[in-house]
Amino acid sequence: MSVADFTDCYWLKDDLIDFARRLGLPTSGYKPELSARIERRLRKMPDRSQAKPRRSKGARDSDRSLTRDTPVVSYYSDAKTREFFKSQIGPEFHFTYHVNQFRLANEELTYGDLVDEWIAERDRRRTEGYEAPRAAHGKYNRFIRTYFADAENKGKSLREAALAWNEVKKGRGDHRYVPRKK
Repeated sequence: MSVADFTDCYWLKDDLIDFARRLGLPTSGYKPELSARIERRLRKMPDRSQAKPRRSKGARDSDRSLTRDTPVVSYYSDAKTREFFKSQIGPEFHFTYHVNQFRLANEELTYGDLVDEWIAERDRRRTEGYEAPRAAHGKYNRFIRTYFADAENKGKSLREAALAWNEVKKGRGDHRYVPRKK
């Protein structure tokens, strides 16, 4: 398969895992990591050595009492972690892509650092014109958001949006929602 053929198609994670397995590549990681690994192989570039493991083999951080001073070692976005954040931030807390990326990009963080970053992100979101970062691999979510932002789709259901997505994802190339021209 050519690189262009690979990058022009929308891939489900299970398909990427299967493809990586057939290429003899590691199958762990998020969709972007799997895609990058496969693309490197298709470009006949050497495999990158796997980075440090994301999680320790021990218990989850949330298996013990979390405090602002608890080091982030074995993080999970689970119910106990959510409850800790809600106790610090309030009922408006929700897990965000930005804070997860912040966590992955920084070492030696505490749960207090994550709380502070969530609050800083909330303040940025309240600034007019600020647009929160979105995952490059979040094509479905991006499609659905822009579908509903189009005035032509006012009153349509999520089912209708998902049907439109299913048609677009079958095609090659750009998988973004494009409003119909009048």
